[in-house]
Amino acid sequence: MNSFSVSELSGGHFTLKGDLNRNTVTFAWKNALSDLNTKQDESNELLPIVDLAEIQDVDTAGLAWLVNLLRQSKLQNIKFQLKNVPVTLINLAKISDVDNFLSVQ
Repeated sequence: MNSFSVSELSGGHFTLKGDLNRNTVTFAWKNALSDLNTKQDESNELLPIVDLAEIQDVDTAGLAWLVNLLRQSKLQNIKFQLKNVPVTLINLAKISDVDNFLSVQ
């Protein structure tokens, strides 16, 4: 596919679509922390959701991007939930020993 996009649905729900790999990671969701922080501020009850169900291809660069997003969000006290994490990403996280950091099983 070699493309990446983010769709924002209502209620602080973001859907990532396409490839999250070395070819797309430099273009991946540049305003992620700002968007997540805004949605967190708007909703006192629910954390924003980042849905990965429509990710087609992910590699270690995509994993690194996601780990960095989580690290930066933690530093800025921004919280969100990952949903529908692809098996490939879970396996890469386990091999890289960051599965606990990603809160995936």
